[in-house]
Formats: sequence, C-alpha cells, structure tokens
Amino acid sequence: MNRRTVALLVPELYNEYFDGVVRGAKMAAAEKKINLLIIVGGKYGEDLSENVLYHLADQRSIDAIAAPTGTIIVDVADFDSFMKETEGKPQLLLSDKHEGIPCIYYDNTTGIREAMDYLIGEKGCARILMFAGPEYSADGEERLAEYRRCMEEARLHVEDRMVVRGNHTEDCLEEARRLVEANPGADAIVCSNDRQAQALYRALREKDIRIGTDIFVTGFDDLSESSYMDPPLASVSVSHIALGYEACTLAARMGDGEEAQDKVLKCRFVNRESAGYDPYYQLFNFERRRNVRTGTVFDIPTLTSSMVDFIFTGDAHDYQAGCQRKLLEDFFMRLLETHLGEVIRRRSMDARDYSVTNIFGPGSTENIDCDRLFRVLDSVYRVYCAREMSETSRMELSNLIARIKSTVAESLERMTGNTRKLVDSRHDSIGRFSKKLLDIDPEGEERYGELMEALKIIGVMNASIFLYEKPIRQVKGERFEIPDKLYLKAYRDRTGVHMVDEAHQETDTADVMDHRYLEGGMSHSFFAMALHYGGYQRGIMLIDIDEEYHASYQIINNEINLVVSHFKL
Repeated sequence: MNRRTVALLVPELYNEYFDGVVRGAKMAAAEKKINLLIIVGGKYGEDLSENVLYHLADQRSIDAIAAPTGTIIVDVADFDSFMKETEGKPQLLLSDKHEGIPCIYYDNTTGIREAMDYLIGEKGCARILMFAGPEYSADGEERLAEYRRCMEEARLHVEDRMVVRGNHTEDCLEEARRLVEANPGADAIVCSNDRQAQALYRALREKDIRIGTDIFVTGFDDLSESSYMDPPLASVSVSHIALGYEACTLAARMGDGEEAQDKVLKCRFVNRESAGYDPYYQLFNFERRRNVRTGTVFDIPTLTSSMVDFIFTGDAHDYQAGCQRKLLEDFFMRLLETHLGEVIRRRSMDARDYSVTNIFGPGSTENIDCDRLFRVLDSVYRVYCAREMSETSRMELSNLIARIKSTVAESLERMTGNTRKLVDSRHDSIGRFSKKLLDIDPEGEERYGELMEALKIIGVMNASIFLYEKPIRQVKGERFEIPDKLYLKAYRDRTGVHMVDEAHQETDTADVMDHRYLEGGMSHSFFAMALHYGGYQRGIMLIDIDEEYHASYQIINNEINLVVSHFKL
C-alpha cells in the first residue's frame, strides 16, 4: 500500500497546545508509515504572508487534511471560505465541531463534571460562577452547557451575571474583573481554559481575594505552567499529544477512503491548591504507602531518592504532579521531623532564614536550582542549632542534611542533567546557525548548498528549498496564488547535501511532497516554511525540525528568510 500523505494545519508552534499536537502527529507518522506535511500558516486573515501555505493542503500530493480550525480562524464568519481552500480532500477537524465534518475532540463534559462534582460534593460550594469561552468555540460551548447541567442537577440557580465570556486567552482581564465585581461572595469559579484562569488570578488579587481559601478556581487544559501558578491551578487534564496522534492516524485512514466518525478523547480533573486541595496528605502518607507496597523499610538516602523519583517521573501524576515544589520542600521537613522525633512547624522558623518559596524556578525540571535548595537546608540547620540541642543531635542533623544533599544532587542530576545539556545546546546551536548563515556569500555558486549545510547545526537532516521562478509581490487584501511550478535549488538528506542542476530543478507544486529526494530520507514528516521578505513571496522550504527546536521555529524561519532574501537571483 502506498504511503498516505496527511497535511496538518496549525497557526503557530510556540503554543503548548500546537506543539503537543504536532509531536503526537509526528509520532503517528513514524509508527504508521504516513507522510506528514505540517503547515504552519498563521491566523487566517491576519498573518497573510504565512497564510499562503494553507493553499498547499489542496495539492494533489495530499490525501487528507487535519486542522484545528477553531484556533486558526479568527472570525467565525471565515470558516466557510477557509474550508473551501481545501475542499475536495477528506477533512478532519480538531476540537471544533461542525455539522457534516468528522471531528476529534476532548470529552469536555466529563472534565467539567468531575470539577463540578468536587466543588459541589466535596467542598459544598453553592454559588459557582463560570468564566465561559467565546461563542465561536465549540469546546467552550460544551463546557458551559455542562456547567449549567451540573448546577441544575444540584438545584443551584444560575443568574445571568454568574456567567461571563472571555476569549480563551490571558488578555481577557476586563471580562475577569467584571465577573468578580458582579458576584461578591462567590464560592468558586470554573474557567473554560487555563489562559482565562491566569487573567482571573489577576482580577482576584486586585480585590485581595485569596485563591484556594476565600474562593476556589478551576481551569481546563492543564497547561504545564498551571502547576506553577500561585497557588497551583486545579485543571482538567487533556493530552495534546494524544490529540495529534489520533488525528494523524484517523486522517490517514480517511485518505484511504474510510468513512470517519467523531472520536472523543478522555479528560480527567487534576486537583490542586486553587480548589482547596491539601497536597500534604499524600506527602505524609507517602512513606507508609511505599513500605506497604514494597515491604521494605527505607533508609534516608534511599527514601530521598525514591521521593525524587516519585516527584519527577510519570508516577507523580496520580498524586497531583502540580505540587512538586511543595511536596519536595515539605518532604525534607518530614524527614527531619521523623528522624529527630521533633514536631517541626514553619511558623517556628525565622522567615529571614527559611523560605519555602521559589526553591525551583517556574517551568519544568530543567529550572531546578540545587544551590538554592541547599541554602534552604543550611538555613534549617542554623535554626535548629540555635535551639538547645545536644552535641550528638546536632551532629546527627548535620550528617542527615549532608546525606540529603548528596542524594538529591545525584538524583536530580540523573533526571535533569540531559535536559539541561539539551537546553544549553539548543540556544548555542541557534546562535551558531545564525552566524553560519551570515557567512554565506549571497552571490556564491554554492549559496543554497551552504544553507543546507548550515541546517545540520540545528539538527536538521532532511530539508529542501524550492523557489518561484521570480519573487512575486503579495498584495494585501488579495488572495495569493501559489504558482504551478517550483524550482528545487538544493536539498539534504541522510547522505549529505545535494545541489540540483538547472535541467532538473522544475517540479509541479502539486507534487511537492512526492518529490524524488524523499526516497533517500529517513524522515517523512516535514514543516512547510514560507520564504518571504519585504512583501514578496519567494518560495517554499520543506524542513524536518526536531522537536527540541519547535519553540524556536519562528526564529529559524526568520533567519532563513533574511538570508535567502539577499541571495542573487
């Protein structure tokens, strides 16, 4: 059977949602032998220079199309015109339902219901507000509808002022203020997504309302930064990677002629402090849980290492992974408490010597600051030494902290060392890549080959550069027509860089994903990159960017555009 080619349309890559969807789609493409063309085309009707790429999805080398139209289309009135760009191909929508078009989406109702059941049943909330999404968002409408159903089933009245709409971004601060000001004394607020919750946090703080104490807040999407908000945000967890994986798989089957049905992906409510969750219960029961399960009694270094494993590996998600920082901080306090037989309370410590905040920077585990963590442990030691302690106890405490430091350093280095090296390497590589581009002679005969060679610095092993016969001016407000012909200048694959002589440069735009050079490559997932500068469209580049560089996609695109714009025609 021939490999099917799926076009995945996304507006950007630096957003966590799109990055996850692309990662999942690339995984499916590799496992199931699917050609994947990832078109990063900007917001429809706004990012005109990038929008031209969406026309590639209609070419004959594409068998099916998957698109999160709800995030690509700015104005819902543009939906029909956008879909006409790719009519005639099997179309699959992501999280944006429209009658007659198959869609793969999250189980919004279950996620909201779990959050509402917790707020009503566990916390006894009666006056629950909804910070709803925009009317054009199908996901937002489902979440709002389920909120209303849950309130009705609990016989709780919903007044008009208890529901305010936002635009699913952190920019909806005014709407958040309006919701808060119109509903003094509310028990909880359910947000349609985590971005809106970020705006709501600001609005609540302006009113000195304590989140997680005076009012409970929940979100939806469980973005990585949500677990680092202050307090950590309770949210409905979804898998963007799973969405991309299933979308690529289903779209390929549609390309084979299979009739597709809507598919629903599971969600689950992840509880954190913003909804009044107490993270310390699991902490204080951790030692017993581990011992019962394994039948072993841990010594301090082993227990510490196991706790670090617990926090920074996949096992943590069952016990609220968003509490990593506080769990680890309190774990050390628990160790001291258990080992010395004394009850330790934070309030007994001098705040100038001991701070339980900011031990870790925001973000994922690559931001861990061991030195800061060790300074906290040293301050604990100073506080205890200031008390009346026997010399034996003081020595025992000193040895204990030294063992904890050693074990933690080893465990964290083992888990995050590679990540740190990766991050440092990525920033260094982009800098060297930019410098290499500047060294290319724009009039040199090997300029396109040198561009292909430079891509190796950022880990690109498969790429090709196609130019139009001449630069074409793009008139604002008019649809840009991609020429029927492209001219392949150079490409690289696993065997190296290849220049193309003029006799073999011409290729049909419709066959861009079927070009012969793909036969020599290992990868069959490519990003389509628009080559444009100064209001002129110059061509298209196909490039296989590794996942670690997704966040830097726009920088790489800009650098390539800048250097190609100065190449001799």
